[in-house]
Amino acid sequence: MSGCCGQGPVIVSGAAATPRLDVETVVLCDVLADGTVAGVALVEPIYDTNTGDRLSTRTVNPATGAAYTPVGTLQPCQPDGCNATTSALVLCDTAADGTATQFVRATTYDCEGELLGTLDRAFDSTAYTVTGTVGACPVAPDCESPTTPTATIGLCLPDGTPIAVTVVRDCQGVVTSEGWINLRTGTFSAGAPPVGTVACGDSQSVQVSGTFCDIDGAGEVVGLVLIEYSYAADGTIDSVRLVDATTGATYVPTGTITTCPAGTSQPEQDLVQLCDVAGDGASTAFVRDYRRDELGAITGHTDYLPDGTPYVPTGTVGVCHAECRNSSTVLVCDVPAASSTDIPTTIVDSNVAAIGQPQFQNHPGPYAPLWSGGTFAYPAGPGPAQQHLSATGQITADVSGCDGASGSLTISVRVRNNGPGAGQAWDGALRLFRGTTALATHNALEWAPSGWQGTLTVSTPITAADIAAGDIRVSLILETFHLGAKSWTADQFDVTLELEGCEVTSATQFLRTLVTDCVTGEVVTTTDTTLDGAPYTVVGEVGQCTPTEPGECRDCEQLALCDVVENVSTAFLRTVCRDCTGAVISTLDTELDGTSPYAVSGTVDRCCDDCETAAAQTLRLCDLNPDNAPNADGLVCAVPFLRHFVYDCTGTATTYDTEMDGVTAYTPVEAVDCGESAPSLREQVWNTVSVAQDPVNPLVFTYTVANSEDPAQTGTVKMTASKAYGGGCGGTATAPVWNGPVNFTFEPDAAVLALADVLRVDAIDWDDWEDKTVAPAPSRVESDLGHVLNGNRWHTLASNNTGHFYFDGPPTSVTMGNRNDGGGLACLAPAFGFITLVAGPPCGGVAELDHIVQPLCDTAPAGTTPFLRHWSVNNATGLLTALGDTTLDGTTGYAVTGTVSVCGQQADTPVLTGVRRVTGSTVIQTLKTEFPGLQSVSLSVLAGTVNVAMSSGTSQGIPAGASVTWSVNDNDDSSLAAASFAGASAAADYFLVWTYKGTAAG
Repeated sequence: MSGCCGQGPVIVSGAAATPRLDVETVVLCDVLADGTVAGVALVEPIYDTNTGDRLSTRTVNPATGAAYTPVGTLQPCQPDGCNATTSALVLCDTAADGTATQFVRATTYDCEGELLGTLDRAFDSTAYTVTGTVGACPVAPDCESPTTPTATIGLCLPDGTPIAVTVVRDCQGVVTSEGWINLRTGTFSAGAPPVGTVACGDSQSVQVSGTFCDIDGAGEVVGLVLIEYSYAADGTIDSVRLVDATTGATYVPTGTITTCPAGTSQPEQDLVQLCDVAGDGASTAFVRDYRRDELGAITGHTDYLPDGTPYVPTGTVGVCHAECRNSSTVLVCDVPAASSTDIPTTIVDSNVAAIGQPQFQNHPGPYAPLWSGGTFAYPAGPGPAQQHLSATGQITADVSGCDGASGSLTISVRVRNNGPGAGQAWDGALRLFRGTTALATHNALEWAPSGWQGTLTVSTPITAADIAAGDIRVSLILETFHLGAKSWTADQFDVTLELEGCEVTSATQFLRTLVTDCVTGEVVTTTDTTLDGAPYTVVGEVGQCTPTEPGECRDCEQLALCDVVENVSTAFLRTVCRDCTGAVISTLDTELDGTSPYAVSGTVDRCCDDCETAAAQTLRLCDLNPDNAPNADGLVCAVPFLRHFVYDCTGTATTYDTEMDGVTAYTPVEAVDCGESAPSLREQVWNTVSVAQDPVNPLVFTYTVANSEDPAQTGTVKMTASKAYGGGCGGTATAPVWNGPVNFTFEPDAAVLALADVLRVDAIDWDDWEDKTVAPAPSRVESDLGHVLNGNRWHTLASNNTGHFYFDGPPTSVTMGNRNDGGGLACLAPAFGFITLVAGPPCGGVAELDHIVQPLCDTAPAGTTPFLRHWSVNNATGLLTALGDTTLDGTTGYAVTGTVSVCGQQADTPVLTGVRRVTGSTVIQTLKTEFPGLQSVSLSVLAGTVNVAMSSGTSQGIPAGASVTWSVNDNDDSSLAAASFAGASAAADYFLVWTYKGTAAG
C-alpha cells in the first residue's frame, strides 16, 4: 500500500509507470423485475489517475473472475441490512531484479470483517499468478503524480440510486473532493454529492415527525398535528406540510404548534359495520370509522365500503340485520299451451283398392318395417308383364280434443334402384290420397339407372276431421319389371302431422321452491326441479295440479317462530294448511312438542339470525317402480314415500328420501304425485305376429311385433343368428328352430324402442346343459324352477325350466348365447316380447297423514347440537304426533342430552347470586370454575391482603379497606373468563359477592 490510505472500502492505485491506473470496485446484485436476485456481480471502473478519465468498466463474477452479463437491474445488495464489502488494490509483483509488474488484487470481507476471498488479475482481466514479492507500487521520489484518486461506496441519493464519492490525496496527504459517480449509469459529476445523500437503505422522500399540539392562547390543546417533510431528488427539503393527526387532511393552525403537554396522545378511532337501507329495502353494508378526542368524545366519522372505498350513505343508516329467508317447496303443474304442433301417428297396412288404383299390384307385405323407418325391399318382378308393386297404408292418429283443428301432413321416403335393370320411363311415385282422390304426388326419376337413389316427399293441408274419418292414405308405388327386372330398397320413411288448435290433454308435474324475504314477503329466488330433483324448464303455463279424484286438496307446512315479550323470546310451532289455490285453510299454534296448544301473547317473529338449519319441509310422493310385485288384480301399485327438504339460512335445500316412517332411507325409481289414490302401472304385452327370412342373408330374420291391446302399434326386430337354422331340429323360414350352441342378436327398430318400456327374452324348455350368456347384463331375471349366475353363465337349477330375462329401456341390441353341453340335440326357437307400462286404475286411497320435520337444537354443557324432530301431521286436523329425533341426515337416530330449543333462540336465563366470607385462609377461591356463567364479582377486603388473578396480567394484591368489582355487559350474553382469589396470609379477611347464570353460555 501507499501508506496514505486508511481502512474502509477504498481503492488505492499508484506506480512509477505511466499511465497510472486506479480501479474502484463495487459488489452489486442482479435483480429481476419481480425482485428475485439472479446473481452477484463485481463492477470495476478503471481510471487514469493522471487525467481522472474513466478508461473502462468491467463487470465480472466475483468468485471466478469471468465476465458477467446482467439479466436484470444492477443495484446494491442488502441482505438483512448488511453488505459484504469488496476492495480492489493495484499492487506490484516485484521480481528479484527489481522489475515491478502491476496487477489488481480484489479482497472481499463479510460484515464481521472476516476475509471471504482474494482474486488476482492482470489488467486485461486474465488471471494473474504472482511470481515475486507483492507490495505497493513504488511512488516516484519527485512526486510526479500528485493526485491519487480514491472512491468510497455504500452511499445512495435520496431516491435510492447508489453512488461512489471520489477524492484525491496529494503527496503530502492532503485530501480534496473531486466529485461523485452514479453507479447505475457510470456518469461522473464534479463537486460534492447532493444534499440528502445517506447510507443506502436509509433513503426517504417523505418523512413525518412525531405528534405536536396546536395550543391556543389559553393553553388549551385545540388540535393534534403531524409535520410532514417532503424531499427533492437531490435530498434537499422540497416542502413542509402540517397534517391533522386524526384525519390526514392539511391542518391550519389556530394557535401555536409546539410539543404536547404531558398526557396528550393521538386519539383512538372506532370501527363499526352499519347498513345503508334504501327506500326499496335494498341494504348496503359499509364501515363507519368514528374519531374521538383525548377525552373520548366523538368528534366525527368517515364512511368506507368494506374494500376501503369512500362511501356516502343515501338511505337510512342503522345496525345491519342478518339476511332472513323463508323457503317452501310446492308441487305444481306445467300446463302446455292450448295447441299442439306435433301429433304422433301410426300407419295401418291397406291396399290399392282402398285408393282406387287397381292397375297396380299389392306388395305382399307386411309393411311395418317400411312405416317404422327401417329397410324395406321391393323384389324384382318375374316378368314378362309390366309390374308395379304398391305398399299402401292408412294414416291414423289420436285427434281427440282437436275438433276444428287444421294443419299439414308431410311424408318422405328414400328409394334406391338396385337393378339389374334400368327404369323404363315412369318408374313409380310416392302419393297421398283422401279416399280415392290423389292429394299430392312425387315421382321417382324417370329412366332411373341401376344404383340411382333419391328422396321422395309429399305434403298437403289436412284437418283433424280428415284423420278421424280414416280417409287419408299413403302409397309407395315402384316399378319392378318393364322390359327387364329391377329390385328396389325403401327406407327412412317419415311422417309429420302438425295440427293447430288441439286442446290440452296432459300436464307435467314439477317442484317449485320459493325463497322469500322474512320481512317483506317478497320472492327472492325461484327454483324449478323435476320430482327427482333435476333442473326443470317450464314450457307452458304454471298452475295447480288437478287431483286424480274428487276431494279436498290440502297441504300443511310447519314454521318455527318466536313469541317476543319484552325482549324475552318463547319458541313455538305454527302449522299452516293450504288448499290447492294456496289459500290458508287452518292455522294451529303448539308448543315444541307439536301437541300442546300455545297462545301467542307478544309479537311473532323469526327466532334467530344465525343458524345451521333454518327450516325443513316434507312432501309425500309415490314411487312408480315396475319392479314392485303386482297385486291380486295384476297392478303394480305405487309405493308412498317421503321427500324431505332441509333449508339453510340462504334458502338452499338439501334433499333426502325416506319411507313413511320418516327415518328409513328410501331410493325411488320414478317419483310421482300420490293424489287422492295411489297410482298404478299395468303391462301391455307385444307379441310376434310374423317372421320373414332376409332374401340376401339367410342368417337374418325380421320379426314383426304388435301391441296386443293396440294392434296399430307395430314394429320390427332384426334377429341375427350365428348359424343356419335346422341342424336336426326342423323349422321353416317363417318358424325357424336351431340346434345349439347358437347365438341370437336382437335389434328392435325405432318404433319399438319409442313405445316399449321393457324387452323380455325368454328361455323356453331350459335344460341344465343349456347355460345362457347375455350381453348387456339384464335388469332382472325370473324363472319358474330357479337359476344361478356362474361367472357370466346363467344356469337353470332344473331341466324343463322357463326363464325370463328383462331389459329396461330397452337397449338397441341384446345378444343371448345358448350353450349345448349335453352333446345331443338342444333345439330352441327365439322367443321374446316387449312390455309397455301404462297407467292403471288407482290402487286405493292414501292416508291423509303427512310428515313434518323441524330443525331444533340440543343445548348441553358440552355445546349445542342441531338435530331434526319428526312428526306426523293429520292434514284434516293439523294435529301432530311425535315420531322421533334424528341427526341432520334425517335417518340416524339422535338422543337429546340437554335443553331443546329453536336453534339460535336467545333464551333469557335467570341471574343467580352468591356471597362468601373468607377468614384466615390462603386457599384459592376459583369462582369461574365453580360458576361457569359468572357475570360479576365484588371483592371487599376487611383485613390483610388478598391476591387476585383475572384473565389478563399477573396476580395483584388488594390491601385492606379496598373494594373492587368486575362484571360483563349482559347484552352480549358472555361471562367472565377467569376469577380467582386467595389470602396472602392467614391474616386475610374478605367478602366475595357474585352473580352468575346457570350455564357457561350466559
